[in-house]
Amino acid sequence: MRNGWLILRREYLERVRTKSFIVSTLLMPAVMIALMLLPSKLATLKADGTRRVAVVCANADFARAVQSQLETGHGEFDSRYQVELVATPTEETRAELKRRMAAGRLDGYLWLSDQALASRKIAYVARETNDFIEVATLQAALKTALLRQELLFRGVSAADADKFIKPVDLDAVTLKGGQEKHDGGPMQFISAIVLVMMLYMTLILYGVAVMRSVLEEKTSRVMEVVLSSATARELMAGKILGVGAVGLTQIAIWIVIGLITTIPGLMAARGQLSGLSLSPAALPAFAVFFVLGYLLYSALYAALGAMVNTEQEAQQWQFFVILPIVVPVMMMAYVIRQPNAPLSVWMSLVPFFAPILMYIRVVVQTPPLWQIALCIALLLVTLWGVVALCSRIYRVGILMYGKRPTLPEIVKWIRYA
Repeated sequence: MRNGWLILRREYLERVRTKSFIVSTLLMPAVMIALMLLPSKLATLKADGTRRVAVVCANADFARAVQSQLETGHGEFDSRYQVELVATPTEETRAELKRRMAAGRLDGYLWLSDQALASRKIAYVARETNDFIEVATLQAALKTALLRQELLFRGVSAADADKFIKPVDLDAVTLKGGQEKHDGGPMQFISAIVLVMMLYMTLILYGVAVMRSVLEEKTSRVMEVVLSSATARELMAGKILGVGAVGLTQIAIWIVIGLITTIPGLMAARGQLSGLSLSPAALPAFAVFFVLGYLLYSALYAALGAMVNTEQEAQQWQFFVILPIVVPVMMMAYVIRQPNAPLSVWMSLVPFFAPILMYIRVVVQTPPLWQIALCIALLLVTLWGVVALCSRIYRVGILMYGKRPTLPEIVKWIRYA
């Protein structure tokens, strides 16, 4: 096994000394944060200036209620509106509003005729209607105003009506083992998604690194020289463990950078981030499932690199290796919402899905210990079988050049090895 350790050391030192490793280690946290935060920030960014909207309604009280909701930001979204009240919902009024919109003096109008209010089908006519946040703001304002009007119609005082429609803050508390625990709510889901996407990206990133390393040495015929002093099993093990050590090193550096850069801000805003809670097992579980998932998928990637002759061929076959990683990512939202549902439990025990799905369950709501133990045991058994199978393919494939292998030929390699 001495040769395997030498190959591991070579793979590790060769990669951590490169400029690309240093640059990616420093830039990746910033890129990931930008990719996670920038789309939502841009989606919720307010439009520049004040929106000039006309509320066309013969019911003056209801029109003023809508105006109050929009101008004071009492809807679900805080937006700035300059609302003009128009008391005559006639065709002449509609034509005049359209002329003002064409001249740029008005951004849009709400048509609240008696018929529209009775049927609850209200039209919003504007120069641009692609802003879904603005549409949601108008819907929230109309819904609140309609509810208030109904309460007033039924004899409720204005003060009581305003009290009834006031939003309610719901504090979710989980009862587990006789102890009450405040649920993290949306912040807990966000933290789970962030950690799972890190796991997903690193599994693919370093698995592909193993495949490319094997393919590069195969195409350059370096393999023939290396195999004169080391076995194929030692070579495969050294590459997988060496690249895996690089991955763990990079993740450790990211964690240190994250702690250094975020702890001061978290301490200053600890009151605002009180909902951000993680299970104590989240970080240890990340290490366990990263190592097991990496070993499982990197063995598949190593076998794939040994099978093909070019990177183009590898990209065509890569779909079959990535598919078991994509499936749990597609199920991520369901498992976060229902971590103890039968489908979540059984799917998280499938070895190829377990590194992501079981980890999600650990982060969101730690499952029973026997389920985690069973999951790890199944992963280890599957890992042993996959490594044994892939090492046979690897042993023959790294010395095969020329045409792309077919499935019957791969079966022969397994039998031959």
